[in-house]
Amino acid sequence: MNKLKIFLSSRVNSRSNSDSRDQSFTLGELRTFLKNELEEETLFTEKIWDIVIHETDFDSPIAKDAFGNCMDKMRECNVIIILYNGEAGWGTVDESNGICHEEFLVAVHEFSEMTFMFDLRKYFNISEDDPRLLNKNKNFDNDVTRMFPHKESPSENFQTTTELFQFAFQQIKKYLLKAIELSFTTQKRIVSASSVFGETLDWSKLNYPEREIELKNMLKKAFSTLSEFENILKAYHAIPDHMSVSDARNRIGRPFVYEHKLLEGRPEISGIIHFIGVYGNATEIQAKSLVGYPDITVIKGAFGFYLWEKNVHIQIFFLRNCINPQTVRTRLTEVNNWLNGSREKSRILIRSEARFSILKAINNAHINY
Repeated sequence: MNKLKIFLSSRVNSRSNSDSRDQSFTLGELRTFLKNELEEETLFTEKIWDIVIHETDFDSPIAKDAFGNCMDKMRECNVIIILYNGEAGWGTVDESNGICHEEFLVAVHEFSEMTFMFDLRKYFNISEDDPRLLNKNKNFDNDVTRMFPHKESPSENFQTTTELFQFAFQQIKKYLLKAIELSFTTQKRIVSASSVFGETLDWSKLNYPEREIELKNMLKKAFSTLSEFENILKAYHAIPDHMSVSDARNRIGRPFVYEHKLLEGRPEISGIIHFIGVYGNATEIQAKSLVGYPDITVIKGAFGFYLWEKNVHIQIFFLRNCINPQTVRTRLTEVNNWLNGSREKSRILIRSEARFSILKAINNAHINY
């Protein structure tokens, strides 16, 4: 079998402090140790891991710079593990992010479900002598805090470097087992979605109006239980084909235009948030086009896209590939995971209150001619 590639991202020559241990170490030494140990691990007697580190695994033509080479090597890998000591790394110019910072950003934006972070900051004293490096490190720390809410940190006070290295080795093996589990889960969803029988077959036989009804009903049934959204007015829509098909897309028009009318006689005290179930695929450009102009926030998630217009606080979730009731329930799980993991839930709730106030003002200002 082809070996699975694991990218270890960290500084190389940064040396630890020696508090409570027999000797200090560099991150390069830790990476080399992890590479050697992990590559000896076997599955059914087969060695399955290829650990990519800067010291031994980087090669590039002269036309490509070191920064580009790092990014290319990372994108070739299946799992990314960040050994975080608080240093952003070197940058191509003074104003740029450090290389470790850039590797982190690529990992989080492109491979978030397959990226893990091991926090080693308590073993390193970072120099504050160079203000340029200090600023890079601060920017890195700000992004880690803002974008990566969970990271592992050794709780024990190890007496020897060997004990720390062994702990890191065991922890990273747990990361890899988790990555394998996630891979199987994802593959199950792909296989389930590609199997045309049962309810998937039933929905595929429906015409547009019939499929639209089924999809809207399922959305309402699933997403009415969304935690902490009980008092928010939610609107459900369905696009009964790929979003690129104009006849299917045009069935919902621009659903936010008459939102103020939805408030009449409703008990909810906040909202509105739109949930659009797309039977087929949807793209970021298509999501933006639905609102009518490109200068809008669209965030990609496992479920599809979350769209937010910053001036009047229109909020829409686009849920892709809703081909049967089970995939709609899966999208609910994915939205829940994203809301909690991204720290966006509280912000979305605040935006919904702002939108509700705007819509109430529209209703109050309405004049019957």
